[in-house]
Amino acid sequence: MHYQYHCACCNKVVASTDKECTNCGSHNIKSPYGFWIFCIMTCLVAAVVFKTVHVYLQDHQEVPVQQSLFDVLQQDEKTPGK
Repeated sequence: MHYQYHCACCNKVVASTDKECTNCGSHNIKSPYGFWIFCIMTCLVAAVVFKTVHVYLQDHQEVPVQQSLFDVLQQDEKTPGK
């Protein structure tokens, strides 16, 4: 598939060096790479947002406090009735 520039007004194929359409005189020339640049930028933004959310969630994750054996034995001694 050969990428070609098109006139935005009449959709006629124009050369990449043309500044205006030879058919209708429009100065609005569509680039064949615009869609690919949009896709690449969208993927890049999605990856950055995903990674930012991932880092944020990892940073704000609660770490459970593990009781030591010494703490458990002290609690057992403090309970009434023993």
